[in-house]
Amino acid sequence: MRISKGIVLLIISSFLLLSLSGCLELRVAYIPDNLLTNGWHENVEKEESGSSYFGLEKWNILVYENGDVSALTITTIKTLIMMDKEELLKKIDSDIRNTCGDYGITVDGQSKVSGSRMLANGHESRYVIYNGTKNSEDYRIIGEVWSCSYSGISVMCIGMAKISDINGLEGWREIAGDPHGSIEGIKGEGLIYNINCH
Repeated sequence: MRISKGIVLLIISSFLLLSLSGCLELRVAYIPDNLLTNGWHENVEKEESGSSYFGLEKWNILVYENGDVSALTITTIKTLIMMDKEELLKKIDSDIRNTCGDYGITVDGQSKVSGSRMLANGHESRYVIYNGTKNSEDYRIIGEVWSCSYSGISVMCIGMAKISDINGLEGWREIAGDPHGSIEGIKGEGLIYNINCH
């Protein structure tokens, strides 16, 4: 079966119209500046962004760091159809292993803990937490995901902290905390909890 040139042109025109119409404009999730205290800062040199499928899929990665003991990566993804939480969880699990590999951290797969919580932005997130090691140092790693129907984006966060270091332990508390102590009873104005996505 042959497809006519007219149909091909119509499909290409539709993709271009969608790309240019603003319906695929990427609203980047971020941590408000007032929460970047105690040494936390955005490492703008590590920011990445891009697109694929003729601009029908867009993404952005922001990296926040606190010395060499704590880091938090926020990935924002915009597609024609938002990813569901199960798909995001599978992806974050894979991304955790890749990211930890880049940092030389070995993830203990047997230590996996999972759950969900309500964030300050009104979204229910899903998360996974792992223990990790690098040389003789202990790490905690969290992957947390949600989709924002207001801005049509999916958000994936990976936080890691060297908890065998006192500053890293404080970094972990700042990454994972929320006013309700949803994760390990850690109460506070946590970074992931307060991410702005719409």
